[in-house]
Parts: sequence; structure tokens; C-alpha cells
Amino acid sequence: MSTTYGLKHLIRTPILMQYAPYMQDEVDPSKPRRKSMVVPPDRNTFVKPIKQSFIKNPRLSPMTRIMLTLLSGWAGQGGTIETTVGIIGQHLSRCRRQVHRYLKDAVEEGYLSYSRTKDRLGYYTGIKIWLNFGAIRFTKFQKHTKQSEKTKEIRDVTLKSETNTKHIYNTEQDEELMETLARFALKAGFIDTRSSPS
Repeated sequence: MSTTYGLKHLIRTPILMQYAPYMQDEVDPSKPRRKSMVVPPDRNTFVKPIKQSFIKNPRLSPMTRIMLTLLSGWAGQGGTIETTVGIIGQHLSRCRRQVHRYLKDAVEEGYLSYSRTKDRLGYYTGIKIWLNFGAIRFTKFQKHTKQSEKTKEIRDVTLKSETNTKHIYNTEQDEELMETLARFALKAGFIDTRSSPS
């Protein structure tokens, strides 16, 4: 009975997650403040696989780790991220001062670098972020890397006798092919026999 109930529970869980959770209108003082916040809607956005060494790093604060994971999802294939501290704080439900602490924490650990952006009048418009993807994301290993380096060491330039001479730039003419092409050209009217000298 317990196994059957567990399977039914696992099957129903994705269905239940499609609906928005029940939210209370009034804040319950006996519960943490985060319990009264609005749950973000599911827009099928995702984050690429990240390294366990990044998740297990005890030097990072939990919210810095969440911020870096969110920025890794925003970056997509890579490149810079142009945003503002307020937008990051809005997605994390944190104030600007806390986001600045998270950015400072991530810079100290070498996970990102950022600079402030200005417009033509010199007003600050936001920040530009460069992520250290090698320390955050999982990258596939190149296959047969050692084998290819080994073949480069043991192989030398091929000798003239080992080269393939059957290519389109062969200097030797095929007489049978030239006669066949001449017959085709004569039938098609490309060669005028009347103008040829007798």
C-alpha cells in the first residue's frame, strides 16, 4: 500500500505544481516574512547544468550562490549581461544594498567581474557583468584529445609515393574522355565543321 501511495504521489506532484500555491492576504506574524511573498510564475526558463564544486563552496553565501545561478541562466550561451542592480534585486526579492553585498562576495571568490555603464551624458545606467563560466557551469570534455596529440607526434609528412594521384587536377589527359566530349560537342552544335580547314 505504501509503494502504491508513493507512486500516486509522484505522478500527481507535477500536476499540482502547475497551479499557483495558496497565498494568504494577511501576513502571519508567526511565520517568516518569505511565506507571504508571491511565488514567481513558471515560464519554462531553466539554467544549464552547474558544477557541484560551485554548489558546495562554503565560502559563498546562499543568496550569492542563487544570484550566480540566476545570472548563469540569463547569460545563455555566454557573453556579457547588461542589467541593473534593481532588476537583480527584483528577481531575488532583495534590496539594492543586499545585491551589492552579493556582487562583492562573488567578485572576491572570482566568480564574476562587473563594471558600471554610462550613457552619453555620463549618467549611470546599470552594470555589465562577466561571469566565470569555467567555475560555474559544466562543460563537456573533448573526446580523444590525448590520442590526437599522440598521432601528431608519431606521424610525419607523407612521402610522394603515398600520395593519391587520382584527383581532378591530374595533368595527364584521358584520350577516350576527350573524344567522347568532342562527339557530344559536335552533336550539340558547339563545333562548326564548315569553318574548319579541309
